Amino acid sequence: MAKFLIPMLVFASVVYLCDALPSAVPDGYIFPQRPNVNRAKREDPTSPPDTQRDCSATPPYYPPTTTITTQRLIDLRAEMTRIGAAAYIVPSEDSHDSEYIAKCHERRAWICGMTGSSGFVVVTMDKAAIWTDGRYFLQAEQQLDCNWILMKSGVSGTPSSSEWLIEELTSGTAENPSKVAFDPTLLSLSSHDSYVNAFEASDEHIVMYPHQANLIDIVWTDQPECTNEPLMIMEKRWTGQDWWDKITEVRTEMGDADMMVLHALDDTAWLFNLRGADIPYNPVFFAYTIIRKDKSILYIKNQDKLVDDVEEINDHLLQDDQATECASETTNHRCLEIRDYTIFLDDLNNEASDAAIEKVWISNSASYGIYENVNETKQYSAAVPIQVMKAVKNEEEIAGMKEGNVQDAIAKIEFLHWIEEAVKNGEEVTELSGADKLFAFRAQQPDFVMPSFGSISAFGPNGAVIHYTSTNETNVRITKDSMYLLDSGGQYKCGTTTDTTRTMHFGVPEEKHKQAYTRVLLGAIDLSLSVFPEGTYGRDIDVHARQHLWNHGWNYRHGTGHGLGAMLNVHEGPFSIGGYTALEANVFLSDEPGYYEDNDFGVRLETVFMVVEADTENNFGGDTYFTFEEVAFVPFDPKLIIYEMFEDRELEWLNDYHQKVRTIVGPRLKEKNQDAYDWMIRQTEPVAHPLTAAADSVIRNMSLLSIVTLVSILTNMNFM
Repeated sequence: MAKFLIPMLVFASVVYLCDALPSAVPDGYIFPQRPNVNRAKREDPTSPPDTQRDCSATPPYYPPTTTITTQRLIDLRAEMTRIGAAAYIVPSEDSHDSEYIAKCHERRAWICGMTGSSGFVVVTMDKAAIWTDGRYFLQAEQQLDCNWILMKSGVSGTPSSSEWLIEELTSGTAENPSKVAFDPTLLSLSSHDSYVNAFEASDEHIVMYPHQANLIDIVWTDQPECTNEPLMIMEKRWTGQDWWDKITEVRTEMGDADMMVLHALDDTAWLFNLRGADIPYNPVFFAYTIIRKDKSILYIKNQDKLVDDVEEINDHLLQDDQATECASETTNHRCLEIRDYTIFLDDLNNEASDAAIEKVWISNSASYGIYENVNETKQYSAAVPIQVMKAVKNEEEIAGMKEGNVQDAIAKIEFLHWIEEAVKNGEEVTELSGADKLFAFRAQQPDFVMPSFGSISAFGPNGAVIHYTSTNETNVRITKDSMYLLDSGGQYKCGTTTDTTRTMHFGVPEEKHKQAYTRVLLGAIDLSLSVFPEGTYGRDIDVHARQHLWNHGWNYRHGTGHGLGAMLNVHEGPFSIGGYTALEANVFLSDEPGYYEDNDFGVRLETVFMVVEADTENNFGGDTYFTFEEVAFVPFDPKLIIYEMFEDRELEWLNDYHQKVRTIVGPRLKEKNQDAYDWMIRQTEPVAHPLTAAADSVIRNMSLLSIVTLVSILTNMNFM
């Protein structure tokens, strides 16, 4: 028995010693120090920093980023008086409900000065308020003057715009109600109806007043002209379908609807395999589409310039064959009439008035102006099927999305290597010059067309502004003293819209930097590792990304993930992490938790992944189970990671991800830029879990003498 007992005791003793001894660093692995998890909480400042407005001061204090809007409001209120309006609503969106809009349509930004992509304004005769979400709270304080009340959407105690109007507009009567004016082409029907319902339920006499002429357009004297750029054809090897086959599928989805209206620009662009450049960062063009069972109608600006005079576009849209295509039921899916953009609303009224048209499908996000041109008895309001068709990628679109993300990763890695070396060498690199350098790297990629949004190049306190835009007034030098957050993306003609965020530190990070970075990274990993049954909403798995932050009393005020288009919008619906649409296979989403300390620093880590079927041992209820597969491969910063906080599965994910960076991006990166490749290899070294590393080190370093001594001790204790 003793022969077996002694080896067992030796092994047990070694295991005990491994747990008891301090951690060791085996060769080839990284082993950071344990964090101080009881770090004192940062106290809130007692007064606004000098980068924000201070309306309590006399006179009010404004930073250089503020826009003074006094005269603009005077001019707008004069127009409100002229039309008899007590209030005026100014949404952010254009007539296509676009999130990102052309310069000529930035009406809300012009009237209030806040340039973020989300928000809407309500102006009364004596007050002005803007509602926006947590991404823009800090930015609003930097850009608004004291004419404006900042309404923080989602924060407890913030009234809705209808509640606020009910409190403010108390002078209306049944004979002369207070009018809330709006441009009917900019406000959605659902928003209009919510105002009407709230006003009717109140004791005040308030009515909604659609006014065709936009009041901002009247007072904005230097409003820029809208652009009308040439069209670009997407190759079938990246779209997988001809446009007429897509129309056949849409008609099938229409069911008993006789006509469908497409108002969203990316819906029309995707349907016809065309792209444009009428909106910065979004390769779309101004257009509407009507799909009937016997023909389709495309409304665009300058048909002569964009179609008739461009043989390639004319042929793509089959314009020389329309007499034949429109003559037969078997070919009318190829029947396409092109009409002028400016007549759309009047033409919609005419088309919908056709006796053969009994049911018109209109998107529930379309404008009040579209709905008022269709007889109410014919209206069917719901999300149009193209939203899902566009978001669920086919095989060719998947291949294009992966290819574009590889090209983007090469450029991003080249940039991160360059900026780290430049900062460490004392070169002067600013937020703006850094963003310009990244653009230069992207422009070297064969399929690059344009950025997918303005790069968020944010150093130190600017990183706490979630959707920060560096300007000449806010631009700062990037140094080794704080965190650098870079959120950027590109549009690639292989059919890709990219969006990746990495946060770096080019010096010695503080403990709070590492703590925040690690918790954000663990949330991103846990979300990526999640497995869920079909029918699961994005909101149901959002907790995976936030749990490590919540455990520490932290959180973030933005969504965890959004859909991405195939060289279309960087924020593509209807799928998201946090939303109310059940996730489906072959949908591309971002995985982007973050953490932000106001006026100090910000951390965000964003990686694009795709919903794929999970390989589960069982399929309860016959359901399909899903998980995620990464398609964007850019290294994380090892100096900011506290590996002791990882579980084995999380560290396995990280090592596997970094190995994919090497194998998927590495060969092409090495061919293009050896120095950047070497930097990437250093950033992606595999890491052992600290406890495993310690045990391995102790076992490897135990000498023969140690073992003999242990056996001798056991022998003298009468175990022999």
